[in-house]
Amino acid sequence: MSQPRLSVLSRFALGTALAGLLAGCASGLPAVSGPVIVPALSLAQKDVAGCGKGDLSHLNGRPFTDLAGYRLMGQLRVLRPGQGVTQDLMPTRLNAQIDAKGAILHLFCG
Repeated sequence: MSQPRLSVLSRFALGTALAGLLAGCASGLPAVSGPVIVPALSLAQKDVAGCGKGDLSHLNGRPFTDLAGYRLMGQLRVLRPGQGVTQDLMPTRLNAQIDAKGAILHLFCG
């Protein structure tokens, strides 16, 4: 049993309809973009409190892995050199800005 073949006219109509559908999908839609990324220092300057950073200030200059020995109030976000951050503020999240060798440069909430 052979399968039915589409006529040239049917294939043309199908192709035209498909092209029209695809063109309709691409036009008139707003551009989708991701979250706004800012330098870590701009978030650090907001001086958000609530993550217990004051109790950990003695760790500046130490390897960020030393933070594993402490119970944190919330999440930990490690920021490597040149890494940007999203602008969402989570007061209980501790941000550890580190240098290329992994030493803590700055701790801040947000």
